[in-house]
Amino acid sequence: MITIPNECYYIIFNNFRRDYKSLFSCALVNRQWCRIIIPILWSEPGQNLKDQRLIRTFILMLNAEEQTLLIPFKITFLRHPKPLFEYTRYIISINSHFYIGIKNWLPYNRHEIRSELENAVKCSLIKMLLRTSKCLKYLYLDEIICNPLIFENLYKNSTIISIDLCLTYNISNNFKSKAIDGLIKILNKNSTLTSLNLRSILLGTKEMKVLLEALYKNSVLNSLGLCYIGKEEEKMLAKFLCKSTTLTSLSIHGNNRGLLLYSYPGLEGGKVLADALCKNNTLKKLNLQYNKLGPELGKALANALCNNTTLTSLNLGSNNLGLGGGTALADSLCKNTTLTSLDLSGNYLGSEGGKVVADALCENSALKDLSLHYNFLGSEGGKALANALCMNTTLISLNLSDNDLGSEGVNVLADALALNIAILIAIKDDRNYGLT
Repeated sequence: MITIPNECYYIIFNNFRRDYKSLFSCALVNRQWCRIIIPILWSEPGQNLKDQRLIRTFILMLNAEEQTLLIPFKITFLRHPKPLFEYTRYIISINSHFYIGIKNWLPYNRHEIRSELENAVKCSLIKMLLRTSKCLKYLYLDEIICNPLIFENLYKNSTIISIDLCLTYNISNNFKSKAIDGLIKILNKNSTLTSLNLRSILLGTKEMKVLLEALYKNSVLNSLGLCYIGKEEEKMLAKFLCKSTTLTSLSIHGNNRGLLLYSYPGLEGGKVLADALCKNNTLKKLNLQYNKLGPELGKALANALCNNTTLTSLNLGSNNLGLGGGTALADSLCKNTTLTSLDLSGNYLGSEGGKVVADALCENSALKDLSLHYNFLGSEGGKALANALCMNTTLISLNLSDNDLGSEGVNVLADALALNIAILIAIKDDRNYGLT
C-alpha cells in the first residue's frame, strides 16, 4: 500500500480551509489526519470567533498570571482538562468577531461590572494569544491597546504584520492620544508591521503629525488606512507622500452613508493630494471611497493619473464626481498605461458619462477591472459600453449593476459578450434583467 506523505495531505486539506464542517469531519478519521487538519482548521477562525464555545476553550488555555486578571470578578475556572492541542498557537488572524464572542460569553447577570469585566477578559485573552500564538499575523484591537500589559506584549511581538485599531467614536481626546502614542512606540520598535488600519479613528493635527513623523523613520510599513482627514492633515499627508519610498497602499475612507455617528465632509483640499500623486513613485493602491470629492477634485485626480506611472488600483466610489469628473477621468484613461483597476461606482455619471467611459475603453489597453455600479447609465450608456467591449481586448471584469439598463441595454451587452468571451459582466438591478 502506497503511503501518502503528510505534505500531500496538507495540500489536499488546505483546499478546504474555508469548509470548516468538512475539515472537522476529516479530523475525526484518525490521529494522523487530525494532527494535519487542526492547524488548518484553527488558522483563520473568522466568524466562528463569535461562538462563545471558542471563547470558553480560550479561557481554558490561560496560565496562572492571565487568570489572575479575572480573579477580582470571581470568574470560576472549571477543572476541565486542558485541550489536547494548544489551538491558539495556530491562529493567524484575530478580527472584530473575537470581541463579539467575548460579549456573548459574558454572564448577563453582571450588569453592574460588565464593562470592567469585559475589558479584563479581553486583556487576559489577548495576552494569552500574544504569548501562545507562533503564527499570529493579523490583529484587531480596540481601546484595550492602552492597557500596559497589552502594550508590553505587543512591543515584544515579532510575528504580527497587520494591526487594525478601532476606537469608539465618543472616546476622549486624551485617551485617543494615549492610544496613538502607544501605537507610535510599537511602530518605532517593531520591524515586522507592514499594515496599519486606523480607518475608524478621526485623527487631529497632533495625532497626524506624530504618526507621520514615525512613518518617516519607518522603512517597513507599506499599507496605511485612515478615516476622514481635514485640510491641515491632508497637507501633512501629501508632503509625506512626496517623500515616501515604502508606502504602496493608502486608504482614506470617508463617511459611509451616515453609518458613522459623526458627519464630516470628505477631503477638504483634495488637490494637494492629487499633486502629491504626480510626484510619488511608490504608491500602487489608493482608496478614496466616500469622500464627497465632487467634479473639480475628480478633475485634479484625473490630471494626476496622466502623470503618475505607478498607481495600479484606484477606488473613487461614491464621490459625487458627476459628468464633469467622470469625463476628466475617462480622458485620463486614454493616456494612463499602468492603472489596471478603477472603481467609479455611485458617482452619478449618467448616460453621457457612460458614453465617454466607453470611448476611453476603446483606446485604453491597461484596465482590467472596472466598476460603474449605480451610475444611472440607462440603456444608451449600456449600448455605448457594449460597442466598446467589441473593441477592447484587455478588460476582464465590468460591474454594471443597478444602472437601469433596460432589456434593450442588456440584450446589446449580451451580444457583445458573444464576441468578447474573456470578460465577466455583472448586471443586476431592481428590474431583474439578469446577465452575469
